[in-house]
Amino acid sequence: MSGASARTLQRIFLEETGLGFAEWRQRARLTHAARLLSPSCSVTEAGLDAGYASTSAFIAAFGRAFGCTPAAFRARAL
Repeated sequence: MSGASARTLQRIFLEETGLGFAEWRQRARLTHAARLLSPSCSVTEAGLDAGYASTSAFIAAFGRAFGCTPAAFRARAL
């Protein structure tokens, strides 16, 4: 244990990254999923591997973050 309060850790994390922890975690999950998207990995598999409970929740979050669906992102990357 560091002895720091949760609020102190949140403040330091925000100062260091410019993001709140929840936003940082979501970006990390979506970046991981974007790397997985390939012809051999389905949108559903990428979303589940990134920790999303449903494909629709993954597609919605991906669209907000990247401005396109995971399938469109994969098509552009190929």
